[in-house]
Amino acid sequence: MKQVYFAHGWYLALTKKPLLNETIQAWQFGPVAPSVYHAFKNYKGSDITALATDLDLDKFEYVTPMLAGPETNNLMRFLEKISDTYGKMSGTQLSNLTHQPDSPWFTVWNQDGGKDRKHTNIPDELIKDYFCTKLTKIPQAVAQ
Repeated sequence: MKQVYFAHGWYLALTKKPLLNETIQAWQFGPVAPSVYHAFKNYKGSDITALATDLDLDKFEYVTPMLAGPETNNLMRFLEKISDTYGKMSGTQLSNLTHQPDSPWFTVWNQDGGKDRKHTNIPDELIKDYFCTKLTKIPQAVAQ
C-alpha cells in the first residue's frame, strides 16, 4: 500500500500528472489507494501471489489491468526504481516515512480532521507539493 503511495507521489512530483486515477485517502495506519486495498485485502500480511483484477462490465468478466501505450517502458522503469528503493524497507520503516510531521498523511490525519472522518481524501496537490520539496534533496541522476 505504501509503495503505491510513494509511486503516486514521486510520479506527481516528476510529471505533474497523477499516476492513479483515484484519490489517496488518509486511513488510520497511513495513506491508502482504496482500489488497491480492496484488490489485495484478503492477503492481509501475507505475500501477494496474484495480479489485481477488475470487473469488465461490458464482458461481465474479471480482467487483469495492464499498462499499454508509448509511455509503458518509462513507466515500468519508474515503478522498478520505486520498488528497488522502497521494497527493501519494512512496513514500520515505510510507516515512519508516511507519518512524518510534514507529510501529506500527517497533515490530513492530524490537522484536517482525517482521524475524525473515515477515509478523508489527501489532495493530489498536497502530495505533489510534498514530493516536489523532496526532489531538491536527491541527486538529479536518481530523479531521471
